[in-house]
Amino acid sequence: MKVIVGFITFNCLKYTKLCLKSIKCSSPYEILIVDNGSTDGTVEWLRTQDVTLIENGQNLGVPYASNTMYDYTWKNDDSNVLIVISNDNVLLPSSIDNLVKSAESCAASVVSGDTINSPTYLVRYPEDRKFFVGGENISLSNERWSSGSHYNLIEETADEFVSVMYDRLIPVLAPLYPIGTNWGFFVPGHRLYKKSYFDVMGYWDANFYPLYSCDFDYTKRAKLLSMECDVAFSSLSFEFWSRCLYEGLEPIVDIRRDDYYMDKWGSLEDDWQVPFNGVFPDKYVGYDTSKIKIDSRIGELDRVKALMTSGFKGSCNPSVGNIISESEVEKGSKLIS
Repeated sequence: MKVIVGFITFNCLKYTKLCLKSIKCSSPYEILIVDNGSTDGTVEWLRTQDVTLIENGQNLGVPYASNTMYDYTWKNDDSNVLIVISNDNVLLPSSIDNLVKSAESCAASVVSGDTINSPTYLVRYPEDRKFFVGGENISLSNERWSSGSHYNLIEETADEFVSVMYDRLIPVLAPLYPIGTNWGFFVPGHRLYKKSYFDVMGYWDANFYPLYSCDFDYTKRAKLLSMECDVAFSSLSFEFWSRCLYEGLEPIVDIRRDDYYMDKWGSLEDDWQVPFNGVFPDKYVGYDTSKIKIDSRIGELDRVKALMTSGFKGSCNPSVGNIISESEVEKGSKLIS
């Protein structure tokens, strides 16, 4: 069995450097990086690193790049496992090793780590706002998903911040004990997949471009397919609150509300048991998303290119998802108290 640790990049080199440095604090696993057409020097820097680099040359979206990681991981060996990380995450030094150990001790085909994001962290440790561009003026109710001034790390003091953050969080790590869930897909900054999970779930739906609600789509499919997920709270990462995936994207889209997802599943609840309620909308004719499990990637690139030129961006309700309620802040702060 080989452990492959992978993440997707699209600009935001400073976060990629921190993410990669944190991965290298673990055992020497193979590191796989799929670049979606970065233009800020990311590719040139990655070529100098000891990583396996796949260059897409253009932003084909997170789902497409995720599928590329699937293909690479299990091309020659079904016993491999894939750990997927968001590249705006910094993992604690033991996080990857603990995730692997948890996967070895449980039967679940996917094991998820836990994440503390920057708003939650800064509620608990407000003195560390000095490491962020917003400083003392950071507002927890603004720019939750945007690439604006809030929550952006000051590059010159990035290493100092990571050192401080490690000192705060390492002592509160949970014991090595995976907890089972019935969601089938937990969405933190990192998770481990076994081939058995992919065999049932299939590929990500590449029509979610560049991101939007693809994780909710995967969760929906997991629930309908009765998949199980274990959560390893001993595996923790710090997340810079979606700094990378949304960098430079317009319009800013709330991932919980997306035209394509709503067309596909009806709502975020369990209203529909089959995609599109069994009837394809005319505007999606030709897209191979009528099945819960996508059996083949034939035509996938053509579908992504069609979306890139169609102007399809999804819609955004600015009143939804851009405000962190007091109850969310209170609940989040308890994670590390």
